[in-house]
Amino acid sequence: AFDAAGDRLYISGGGHGGYAGNEWYRLDLGSLTLTRINEPSTPVRDGCLFDGIYADGRPVSRHTYQHLAWLPGLQRIFLVGGSRWQCGYFIDDAWTFDPAGDSWTEKSYVDGPRTGFGLSLAVDAPTGLVYAHDDYDLYSYNPATDQWTLRAENLQGPGDYKSGVIDPVRRRYFYYAADDRTLYWYDISSATGMLTRQSGATTGCTFMDTYAAGWDYDPQLDRLVAWSGGNSVQLLNPDTRVCTTVSYPGGPAAITQGTFGRFRYSTRSQVFVTCNDVDDNCHALRLSPSTVLFADGFESGDSSLWSSTVP
Repeated sequence: AFDAAGDRLYISGGGHGGYAGNEWYRLDLGSLTLTRINEPSTPVRDGCLFDGIYADGRPVSRHTYQHLAWLPGLQRIFLVGGSRWQCGYFIDDAWTFDPAGDSWTEKSYVDGPRTGFGLSLAVDAPTGLVYAHDDYDLYSYNPATDQWTLRAENLQGPGDYKSGVIDPVRRRYFYYAADDRTLYWYDISSATGMLTRQSGATTGCTFMDTYAAGWDYDPQLDRLVAWSGGNSVQLLNPDTRVCTTVSYPGGPAAITQGTFGRFRYSTRSQVFVTCNDVDDNCHALRLSPSTVLFADGFESGDSSLWSSTVP
C-alpha cells in the first residue's frame, strides 16, 4: 500500500502455507531506508480455526492479492479478506492498521463484496472512497462512515483473476481479467448512485495475460504503466487502449507469485517503486521527464532506467 503524502511503500506478506508473520515493513523513498515497523504476533495459530485472528487479536497473515490500500484521510492501511494462514481459505473481513500507533481495528464487512482473489482495491483521492470488485460487481467503501455500498451489479463478470487501478484524471476505475486483453471501466466521477460497466479491446497489452502484473497511473505521461518483471514496462493509453512496450536496463527479475500492488508510482519522487521479493533489493524506475509523447508511442530519453534503491 502506497502513502503518497509520506512517500512510503508499506509491505506485509505471508498467508496460506507461506509465512505466518503479520508484521509490516516500510520503504521510505526520502531516506531510501527499509524498516520493519513492528513485531509479528506470537504464538501463531491456524486462521481458519480461530476466525482469522491470532491470540493477540490481530489478523493472521494473508496472501493479499491487491487487497490493500492506503487511506490518506485516516492515515491507515486498509486490508480486506485474503488467503489466511495456515489453511488458505478466504474470509469476509476488513481491518485498518495504524503504522504510527501499531494498532489494528476491525471494520464493517456488512454489504461488502464476495470473498475471493483479486478484489483490486483502489482509492479515489477526490472522494476518499475505496473501490473493490468481486467476481461480478463493483463496491465502494467509505472510511469515514465505515460503510460498504453496491455501485454496479452485473449478470456476469471476469471471475477472481483480475486487477484494478484508478485513473484520477478521467475519473475511471479500470480493471482487466487474466487471459482477456479487454479493458473494463466504470465512470466514478459521482460518489453515489449505480454505475455502468464499459469495455473495449486493447492492442499490444501482453501484461493482461496475467492478473498478477503491477500497474499504476503516471500523471507525467498520462498513461497506465504496467510491469510484470524484467526490463520492460507497457504504457497503456486509456483513450486508444493501445499499449507501447519500452525497455530500460537493470529491471528486477519476474517472480512466479506475481507483483500485484507492490509496483507503485510516487508523485513526489516521480518514480515507480517495487519491492518484489524478500531475497531481492527494492528497485525504482524513473521514466525520463524529457520523454516525448507521440500519438500512441514514446521516445524515451537516456535518463530512463531501473535502479536498485535499498538492500
